[in-house]
Amino acid sequence: MRRVRASAPGKVILLGEHFVVKGSRALVASIDLRATVEVEPRSSWPSLIVSEGLGASAALDEGLRVRGDPRLEPIAAVLEWLAGQGYSLAPFKARIGGSLPPGAGLGSSAAVGAAFALAYTALHGDPLGPEGLMEASLAGERVVHGNPSGVDPAIAAYGGFLLYRRGEAPRRLDLSLPEGYVVVVADSGIPRRTGDVVSFVLERAEATRPASDLVYRAADELVGAAVEALRAGDAARLGALMDLAHGLLAGLGASSEALERLVHRARGAGALGAKLTGAGWGGSIIALAPEGLALRVCSSLEEAGARWARPVKLGVEGARLEA
Repeated sequence: MRRVRASAPGKVILLGEHFVVKGSRALVASIDLRATVEVEPRSSWPSLIVSEGLGASAALDEGLRVRGDPRLEPIAAVLEWLAGQGYSLAPFKARIGGSLPPGAGLGSSAAVGAAFALAYTALHGDPLGPEGLMEASLAGERVVHGNPSGVDPAIAAYGGFLLYRRGEAPRRLDLSLPEGYVVVVADSGIPRRTGDVVSFVLERAEATRPASDLVYRAADELVGAAVEALRAGDAARLGALMDLAHGLLAGLGASSEALERLVHRARGAGALGAKLTGAGWGGSIIALAPEGLALRVCSSLEEAGARWARPVKLGVEGARLEA
């Protein structure tokens, strides 16, 4: 093949972020914002990597050393994992693009890792399946986040709605939002390092044990209740569960003044529930809104300082070949 293009979806964590790091469940859904990676062979090393979203580029030598923007080092980690699975290392050019914005807490780094792994292995005639793509993406995530839970690579690879517990195979669920409701995503525009937030929350949880153990148990119960609410089509219950989940996250220090402003503005504009999604401190929030109020909720969030806000489709296909 002369060129292969693959894509993988971003995600929203409906409930369970942070708590999933210590073994609680998380309910996660893919969204219709995707990272796209196009890979083509080069005649000689170094390989070249260009990211349109980051405005970054780097060269990768035969020893998998990155020369250029360090934010592209996860690609080298993915390649190292692929080499360990028996794939040959050959020079290439990769271009990263798509509609999934980086740095918004929507799983962009995991999606890029999965899309790159799929494009690269397809270029060599043996495309990885979802399980392999999840592991390849996780190798890149360890560079970005240090000790990731694995939930982002799982949803990038498999798509849909997943019930995820660390150390277990992701469980695919046949779910959809209650009829007449949408999830709105709003990007605060505030950058943060996921690993820093995760470390802070873990330290606070450790400092408040055994009380925090009850919080983690409650978070796991909320996930189960949210699955039941989705199956029953009960939007009001789902929204209330999202609000409660946000309160637990805020209590452990994952929120911020900016995120609280967005969450409360979404509720005031008609959302049934709203919470941070992802690590917190910055990144994005999600809100469950009636379809007829979605645009009002989006406008209100942008007036409150969001970089952008839009309804998203949940449960879309995982990593796939595009061309």
